[in-house]
Amino acid sequence: MACIVPRFLFVKMAQDTLLKGYYSLSNDVNKTLESEGVSSELLPELSLEMSDDELITLKGDWIKSWEPYAKEVVKKQDENENYWLGQQFSQSEKRPLIDNLIFESLETFLPIATRPKADPLVEADNTEVGNAIADKVRKMLIFITDILSYNLKVKQVARYWALYMLGVMKVGWSMKENDITCVALRPQKLILDPKAVIEECEYKGYYIGEYLEDMASDLVLRFPKKAQFIRDKVHDKMATTVSYIMWTTDEYVFWTLEDEVLAKNKNPHWNYETQQPLPADPYTGMSPMGEDGQSQTQTVEGKNHFKNKKKPYIFLSIFNLGKHPHDDTNLVQQNLALQDLINKRLSQIDKNADNANGGLIISGDAFTQKQASEAAGALRNGGALWVPTGSVDSAVKRDSGTPLPNFVYESLIDYRNELRNIFGTRGSTPQGTVNEETVRGKLIIKGQDSDRIGGGISTYLEQFSDCVFNWFVQLMYVYYDEPHMAAVLGKERSKEYIQLVNTDFSSKLLVGVKEGSMIPHDPVNKRNEAIELWGAQGIDPITFFDRLEFPNPRETAKNLFLWKADPIALFPDLQAQQQQQMAMQQAQMAQQQQAQSQQQQQVDTQRSEQEQKNKLQQIGLAGLVKRP
Repeated sequence: MACIVPRFLFVKMAQDTLLKGYYSLSNDVNKTLESEGVSSELLPELSLEMSDDELITLKGDWIKSWEPYAKEVVKKQDENENYWLGQQFSQSEKRPLIDNLIFESLETFLPIATRPKADPLVEADNTEVGNAIADKVRKMLIFITDILSYNLKVKQVARYWALYMLGVMKVGWSMKENDITCVALRPQKLILDPKAVIEECEYKGYYIGEYLEDMASDLVLRFPKKAQFIRDKVHDKMATTVSYIMWTTDEYVFWTLEDEVLAKNKNPHWNYETQQPLPADPYTGMSPMGEDGQSQTQTVEGKNHFKNKKKPYIFLSIFNLGKHPHDDTNLVQQNLALQDLINKRLSQIDKNADNANGGLIISGDAFTQKQASEAAGALRNGGALWVPTGSVDSAVKRDSGTPLPNFVYESLIDYRNELRNIFGTRGSTPQGTVNEETVRGKLIIKGQDSDRIGGGISTYLEQFSDCVFNWFVQLMYVYYDEPHMAAVLGKERSKEYIQLVNTDFSSKLLVGVKEGSMIPHDPVNKRNEAIELWGAQGIDPITFFDRLEFPNPRETAKNLFLWKADPIALFPDLQAQQQQQMAMQQAQMAQQQQAQSQQQQQVDTQRSEQEQKNKLQQIGLAGLVKRP
């Protein structure tokens, strides 16, 4: 029989549920880590008016805020580095038995991710002058990346990111080379704000500290006002290497050595406003003068590529939840447990292999302990064994280890494949495609790896190179006061020379990286697809030659059209010779026609004269006949 619940009980239960839900809003489970109010220590804002003591105090506050966070990060960085190096056991074993899949996977992953070159893209206001400047800047960026071996430095940044959970590149101006430079930094050299985040490869914190090292002699040249302090610090031994810190904000930079401020300055990578005389009067040719007799001036804004000042550091951070500068995890951290399991399984298999050879069990009734040892050595060396009395089977017995179950080796293979899967490199190694019997299957697996890596780190590397290229252009605005030359490959892979100076920047430029230029792809597969489409007439010649990676696909397609329409047009020198020969032939034909015409005229003239003579003769004969 069904139980009937009164209606008022349902109402009361519903009210109780609503009340419980309302009061639960104050429970700890509903509270977040975010809160209003002051969320950090009370720190002053950096300015050049601050005294040296105030700057040293500010430096101490920054370091104090950084150290607790840095200790936790360094533990992970050291662990990742040790596993990459193969130091995955205690140091008591000089050469431990390991299968370092982390090294294999990472060093397979990096070439795939960093193989494509960043293709700079520069656009202007679509005027003739603007497009010319944009083309110059694009070619200068290609030249700079080639001279600086930019791709190798990007690969190093990616390796630092994979091991140390953060990649950093610093850009600047080289006084020695008198040109733009960049360098991949170890993240351990930086002091960051623990609560700062990385967004679109830009650091959003207020300050960055960088540990630098220089010889004392160079440091004296760089900071001459602190020469005596530096000499006292190294006791006049000027070849001593000195470590100091450079502190950078968007607006200012200062250098410290322990409790001494070496120097302070405004951000050097910026064109600041200047005071310039007013234009001269067009009629008198004289500049306007003030009441004090001095020429009147006007404030002229500095020309810059950036809208605001920035710190000259570009960061690579991918697995970041927006809590702090470093990644919350990375590929190496995610695979440490799998690497331990691989080593464990390998060790188990190795021990079982050693036990498979087995040993000897010798009875004490037939042999003494010394005789048993000698008997074991004799059998190991292939000798014979003599049993004085009794059965041989009862005196000597060979023991062999028990074979491991199949699942032990299968689990080792599974752990290896899973580690490669997390890195996205399974199809890029011979072991990962061994089970695929067809070439197409192997290509599909390899293509999946490229898609995985291209959709992951490669997208961030494009944004990273985008920021670097924009910084290069900003440095051109600031430091290219004199013409800088560059040599690049132009059309038909011929060398082309360009010249660039910051006064050329008359139009605002939009600098970036060609979308998809850094996504890894299989060039052989791409070419095969292009050839198949071309055979099926499903692709135009420009796209066809572009997929074949011709240096100038449009020019090549044009040549193909000329080859089919008028082959001789591809060879101007031969065309000129042909035209010259045709002209000569036409001239000869004209001469021949003229000669033939003249001959015909002579023949006609002779014939006319002969006919005239004949008529005269006929007339004369006719007169003779009529005489009586």
